[in-house]
Amino acid sequence: MKSKKFSIWWIAVIAITVFFIIVYGSQPTRPGVEDHVKTPTSTSVPSVTSIPTIEETSCERPYPASSIWNVPLDWSLAKIHPMSDLMMNAFFESRGWIGSDTSQYTPNMYWVSNGTTLVPVKLLKNRFRDAMSDKTLQFGQPADVVWMPLPMEARPADGTDGQLVVINVDTGEEWGLNKGYVDGAGNWFAGGIYRYHIQNSGIPPEGFGQRGAGIGQLAGIVRRCEVDRGRIDHAVTLAYDYPCEAEICQQNGWPAAIPPFRKTDGRGTSAFDLPEGARIAIRPEVSHEAIVEACAGIKGCIVWVLNMQEYGGFVVDNSGHPKTYAEGNATADWESSVWTKNMLRDIPKDWYVVIDWNYPSAKVQ
Repeated sequence: MKSKKFSIWWIAVIAITVFFIIVYGSQPTRPGVEDHVKTPTSTSVPSVTSIPTIEETSCERPYPASSIWNVPLDWSLAKIHPMSDLMMNAFFESRGWIGSDTSQYTPNMYWVSNGTTLVPVKLLKNRFRDAMSDKTLQFGQPADVVWMPLPMEARPADGTDGQLVVINVDTGEEWGLNKGYVDGAGNWFAGGIYRYHIQNSGIPPEGFGQRGAGIGQLAGIVRRCEVDRGRIDHAVTLAYDYPCEAEICQQNGWPAAIPPFRKTDGRGTSAFDLPEGARIAIRPEVSHEAIVEACAGIKGCIVWVLNMQEYGGFVVDNSGHPKTYAEGNATADWESSVWTKNMLRDIPKDWYVVIDWNYPSAKVQ
């Protein structure tokens, strides 16, 4: 009897086992990680594209190599303007050197990605300027709210200009604001906001009014990483008191703004005040040794003067005195051995020249 019961039980176990084998064997295999990975062979190796980090891309210069900002002077072609000495005398009339204060009136700079939180920024009066190409410009509504990608630590620079620049490394968008501030509750406000793109020319379309010559906050700014590596590699921005107002420019037979710059906020009335868009450079014959000595070993000064020999700088703004623009202290954390506001004090005035805009100064890219 036991033998018979055992046989029946054993048959049942076998039947159940066979049943489950048939059922599970007929089900489709559940996709998993292993199903999507191929074992590399000598003829099939998956390609891996590394995604640049913000740190890796934040020191790349904006705008194409053909941009006016990125084309170096060719001293075999460039000519010094016949009125250069008179114009430089007007440039230095109020003070005999170019200042470089990074504590105010220059932008703090931030790099973000698509994952950065969008923050509402209330415009105080002006309209948002949206220029994602060099041909078309769209305007928002006066006193509108603009949603900008802003890191938690972002703050506009000190001073009444309250400038800030944000670059999205995923999209190439260049955001900028001026007269910005954050109130005690953390709410953002700005006098003006724009959006541009770092693959554009660096000269936005007509009607773009963020800075005097009609450019954005990023163009020509010297960044800390550029000085650290010992090479700026683009033209810088300059300002003084003051580029010529349109009538004075016309009396000298000059345009109010040198093309491709599109506008001016100049109000200078001296006979030889420079037009905005004029290019100033350091004479090419000045030696490296003389530059190091005049800069008293300050690295930012040396790098800046050498760059002025290679690229020069464009006059783009009114200011209270001759100055050049570098990244704000809050994000650059400049040290006195690297950059100071008076580091260019001992650069001789006769080293500076105005490039004649009536002739080519570089080879066509």
